[in-house]
Amino acid sequence: MHRRLEQALDGAWILYAACAISLLLGLFFIFVWAPHPWGWEGFDHYHDLAIELARGRPFPTMEVPWGYAYFLAACYRAFGVHPWIPLIIQSALNALTPLLLFLLARTWCDRRIAALAALLTGLFSFNTIYASTESSDAVCTVIFLAAIVAFTRAHGARSFAWFAVAGVLAGVAPQFRPNLILAPALLAGYEIWTTRTRQALAQALLLLVCAGAVLAPWAIRNYRLTGMLLPTSVHGGVQLWYGTLQVGPALHSRAANVRSVFEAPAFEYTSLDHVPIIVEGQLNCTDERLDGVALAYWSDRQRTEQRLAPSRAEARHFTFEIPPQEHDAVLYYYFVTRWSGGPVPVVRTTPMTGAQAPFVYFVSGDHLGDLDVHSDLLDVFDVVRLMRQEAWAEPVPDAARLRTVGVMDARSAAAALLPAAADAPPAAAGVEPGGETVRMTFPDGSSIVVPHLWHHRITDLTITEGLASSVMTSRRSVRAMQTATGRPASSIEACTQVTDVAINQVFYRREPHMMQRYAALAMDNIRRDPIGFALASGYRAGRLFLIQGTSDQSTAQQFSGSRRIYAAATGVSIVYLALFAAGAFVGWRRGYQVGLALLLIAYIPATLAPVLTNMRYTITIQPLMFMFMAIAIAAAVGVGRADASQPFER
Repeated sequence: MHRRLEQALDGAWILYAACAISLLLGLFFIFVWAPHPWGWEGFDHYHDLAIELARGRPFPTMEVPWGYAYFLAACYRAFGVHPWIPLIIQSALNALTPLLLFLLARTWCDRRIAALAALLTGLFSFNTIYASTESSDAVCTVIFLAAIVAFTRAHGARSFAWFAVAGVLAGVAPQFRPNLILAPALLAGYEIWTTRTRQALAQALLLLVCAGAVLAPWAIRNYRLTGMLLPTSVHGGVQLWYGTLQVGPALHSRAANVRSVFEAPAFEYTSLDHVPIIVEGQLNCTDERLDGVALAYWSDRQRTEQRLAPSRAEARHFTFEIPPQEHDAVLYYYFVTRWSGGPVPVVRTTPMTGAQAPFVYFVSGDHLGDLDVHSDLLDVFDVVRLMRQEAWAEPVPDAARLRTVGVMDARSAAAALLPAAADAPPAAAGVEPGGETVRMTFPDGSSIVVPHLWHHRITDLTITEGLASSVMTSRRSVRAMQTATGRPASSIEACTQVTDVAINQVFYRREPHMMQRYAALAMDNIRRDPIGFALASGYRAGRLFLIQGTSDQSTAQQFSGSRRIYAAATGVSIVYLALFAAGAFVGWRRGYQVGLALLLIAYIPATLAPVLTNMRYTITIQPLMFMFMAIAIAAAVGVGRADASQPFER
């Protein structure tokens, strides 16, 4: 039987069949039935991004790289907004995967292993499933494999031209999947390590230069917007934070970790101190005629009030740009509007108290500490200090100022921060004299627990979801509370107020700042439990290669039949992993040149195990795993090596 299998593997038809099977399966998943719940438009909002780009609008985010969105946009511009057209194109591209793997496996192993690997890829590749939805995986896999094919040719022929091609393709791949950003460096390092000649060094540098040239336009665009070097996306920060949450008892669900509550900040602030601050506001009043609008601001470093005209105005939506502020600055601002149409022109301010009680904003890289250094706000840190006073008689530096607005203790402070719709004021659970913690419990069962040993970081607390977390994210201006008259605003006063006030909420301010905030939260989690994080990362390194379903909606997509599909996928991925491990051992024993393939496969868990991951992140290197599966299967059924002198039958 194995002789017949060898003859079949020696025929060219098996390669054509593998590509055809991949294409037919892709079309079946597009038009008949797909084992995923996302539909044609996918799950990463690429469809919406592509529509914006096809209309000529700029790329509106840094959360995802540009590659796949522009691929879809080109299809939409050429053929109209018909998702099935790019899906057919990417299924056709995905059908090249067996061919690309054949070219690699023929170089590293032999033709029979290559043909069997191509067939396995055509039949069983998960990329074919993702090719039926608007996801970057299938296209990225083709680009990545093409880069490796070009590299192997360059490595064998010592060709500068092929090294340049490999560099270009390796530079494009991270713009589809950001985790491949270090792949060019990996290939260059492999070339230098294995060859160790001056020519190899020059060729490796050429590869890196070509990859950098491809990455440069996106990096330059991001630098112009943010002043930061961002070669792919800003999504790594939140992924790392998610990974640090999935440790210990919360290993399988970050939502089970109570520290997930700290995603929401206690203050409005930015960690970007080298770029202008973008302030936006909307005026909707039609009862009066608007004659002018300005933004007044000052800081605790430069206390002279400055006024700005709008840098942009569109349909009474105004944008202002405050010059970059010094690090650890407190910014105060309010809007000034001039109106006519009534008996006399009037000037209004937003907030109505104007300079007496302006808006407060912080510029600081202290993501976890108390930024309210001048006690401008009533906030959760005031609640904590008052709780500590009750528990351990610690002094409260701004207690006198808080008493002027009726805040006498931790209960009244929390009550002042809770939404007006709360059913009842908070109730403290009591303080144990000499205890190690003090707890405030709210009517909904949520609580704030303050340890005696406190480093003045919000993350030193234990806060649960509910009214307690509402207190954590609430703040009120002490000046506004002091100047409150109790008189309701007149209809004209209310009409002329600036609404939808937003500061640094444009994507090129919000997203880089959040990247830095998530990174700070992640580092704080790692510092608290480095061993737990290391163990969780080790678990995820293996977990990457297995599909594991769950009923937890925050961990896995839920859809009709998902339990059965997840169970089947788990079984299949276990078989894949077992065959891969066996093939890696056999390939090493037989002397196949599989070092680069193993290095590329190991690259994925080495770079992604610390962050939140699932098997989707291994899709790009799954074809390489099929090569090792083919080695294991060939060894099991007794398929011998192809004769190097034997021509490929057609």
